[in-house]
Amino acid sequence: MHAYTIDHTDNSAWYRQMAAGWARRMIKGETPGEWANNTESDVLFAISQLDLLPGDRVLDLGCGWGRHSLMFAAYGLRVTGLDLSRDLLALARYNARRHNLAVNWVEGDLAHPPLRGPFGAIAQFCGNFMTWFPDPDTTFEVLWNLSGLLRPGGRMLFGDEEWCSDLPSRAQTWDEWPGGAAIYRHRYDHHTRISETQTVVFGPGHARQEFRRQTWWPSSYQMESLFAQAGLMVCARYNNFVDYSYDLEAEGLVYVLARED
Repeated sequence: MHAYTIDHTDNSAWYRQMAAGWARRMIKGETPGEWANNTESDVLFAISQLDLLPGDRVLDLGCGWGRHSLMFAAYGLRVTGLDLSRDLLALARYNARRHNLAVNWVEGDLAHPPLRGPFGAIAQFCGNFMTWFPDPDTTFEVLWNLSGLLRPGGRMLFGDEEWCSDLPSRAQTWDEWPGGAAIYRHRYDHHTRISETQTVVFGPGHARQEFRRQTWWPSSYQMESLFAQAGLMVCARYNNFVDYSYDLEAEGLVYVLARED
């Protein structure tokens, strides 16, 4: 049996490993299922909220295997898809060729994006990127860098349909697929708002890999304070990627921001 642990602050290593597993499952024919729900409606909502027109330049953060990027391209936008996973980007390139769509795929870390602006808009659909980083300083640095990629007046859309302000103190979930399984153990400190996750992956031949990561889980007040510091104005809030009035008591939080002129 082989086992190793990656330092809990190395969130990039954790993501690359998880993404490689997702890619292998899709290559073997496993239907993404809920991973791929509502793609076209998400993109149409984004086009409306971001005031996009054909030919506008848009950045898709955490593009994965490219489902939103390709839909943006199908509507005539100039798209850059950024992701940390080489495996998922290989699938994205394959899907782009299959559908004869042009997307600029970029492998890179959101914390230090290897990109040059300006973009007319930035979109991110899979989870809230403000909860991906180990501490407030890193989170603000990422937000500041993204703001700098937008043209003045450019907009940003991101959020999570399952967002909640606080997490349970402890939780455990799991996932399984042919030939493997993963256990996710979560610990959350309500005072520091730091979440620690232990992921144990079991693969073929009972191989075992263990990852630990730490993320800061800001409140909406803390996020909006960082937006202001980064020169971003809140234009709208939603519970999901649908144009319904925001309900503070309901699950989910999606932001539309604009870079101040």
